Amino acid sequence: MSHNPRRLADPMRLIVSVERDVVEAVDALMEKGQHHRHRNRAEFVRLAIERELARCQSDDFDGP
Repeated sequence: MSHNPRRLADPMRLIVSVERDVVEAVDALMEKGQHHRHRNRAEFVRLAIERELARCQSDDFDGP
C-alpha cells in the first residue's frame, strides 16, 4: 500500500459521504497539528481505509 499520496501508481478517485459531526471531528484533529500525516481530509480518509483494509486482512480478524 502507498504511504505517499503524491506517488500513487494507479490512482482512482473515491467519493464518500459522512455525517457532518465526523467531518468536524476530523477538522478539529487536523487543527491541533499533533498528527503531522493528516494534512487534509482526503489523506486522513486514505490512511483510515488502508488501516481498516490491513486489519480486515489479518489472520485474527473475526468480523465487525
